[in-house]
Amino acid sequence: MNSWRFLLLLFTINYSLFTSAKPIVIPQAQAEHFCQLLISDGGSLSPLSVHARKAIQTDDSLSVEQIFTGFVLLADGWQTMRIFPHQHGGKVSWYSPADELPSSMSAEHQKYIREVFPRLIAEVQAGHWQAVDEYVDKMLQYQCQFGGSEASAPVSSSFLVVVVLIFVVLILVSRFLFLSLHPKRKNQ
Repeated sequence: MNSWRFLLLLFTINYSLFTSAKPIVIPQAQAEHFCQLLISDGGSLSPLSVHARKAIQTDDSLSVEQIFTGFVLLADGWQTMRIFPHQHGGKVSWYSPADELPSSMSAEHQKYIREVFPRLIAEVQAGHWQAVDEYVDKMLQYQCQFGGSEASAPVSSSFLVVVVLIFVVLILVSRFLFLSLHPKRKNQ
């Protein structure tokens, strides 16, 4: 995922936390399972849980994974997440459902990438948690099968420091914007 696309996704999630109604609450087990998916964010891979923990503050009733998964799935954040690997010519590239997929990718794989999240979301909305787990399992298998050795590469610590700093700035800016747009909430 390009850095700007990832930052936009996180800003949208963070802003949504302050301005919108609560999403469907996804059970803790399914949220943790979903956050095991790997995401390519411009050169390195890491589980979604790494990004969720840096972007979101938890409240007393929901975990970071539940909040993150709910907003990513129900606010269409999944469209820009590069979580689908494709090997071609000895190189692995990662794609999101919104990316232009390469012609070297089979039609079956292209269809899977385009359709898996809408189907997953339908199962979430219906509360079919076993089916949600099955979809996530298949996505994890897809990553392991087509992600090559990259799927097990560790996240660089320098990248994590930069990401943490960016998230802190985003959180501060979004809170400032929220409070300036909703002055009555300053005293709460």
